[in-house]
Amino acid sequence: MEDQWKIAKYDPAWKDLFWQLGARLRNTLQETALRIDHVGSTSIAGMDAKPIIDIQVSVAVLEDELSYRDKIELLGFQWRSDNPDKSKRYFREVPGSRRTHIHVRRAGSFAEQMTLLFRDYLREHPEDGRKYADEKHRLMKWFAHDRSKYVEGKGPIVWEILHRAHLWAQETGWQPGESDA
Repeated sequence: MEDQWKIAKYDPAWKDLFWQLGARLRNTLQETALRIDHVGSTSIAGMDAKPIIDIQVSVAVLEDELSYRDKIELLGFQWRSDNPDKSKRYFREVPGSRRTHIHVRRAGSFAEQMTLLFRDYLREHPEDGRKYADEKHRLMKWFAHDRSKYVEGKGPIVWEILHRAHLWAQETGWQPGESDA
């Protein structure tokens, strides 16, 4: 398996990888998944990113794990019970598989909406996407062997972009579009 702890040039195949898995998730979860969206940097055309597909699954009741956990696990993903972020349930690929993150969030929650807003804003504002990608390249050079420092280092630019995204949302009346899958 290719080392995916790097920043790679944008690859149009990322979109196809999402569509394949998104269709499988939709088929398995059916109406339990109110939305299935390609999120994260691989969802933004032209943006350099870690080649890890991030998928957000929006559900009506996050705590109703019985409605989705086994189904996602049957697709070859492991529930990460040690996830410290209480606004989502987190699944990862089984060892030896292509790196994929599945984030299950409550539909309409701040975390779900913020993730979609961040993605949509960067899709509409490529100059901020370039700044974000440049910062990720810089941080990867400094913290290639310290993931937590890399993630922590992204905080300031993420919040800066989210601030602009919030203003853009107010100016445009932004609402999430249709589900990706």
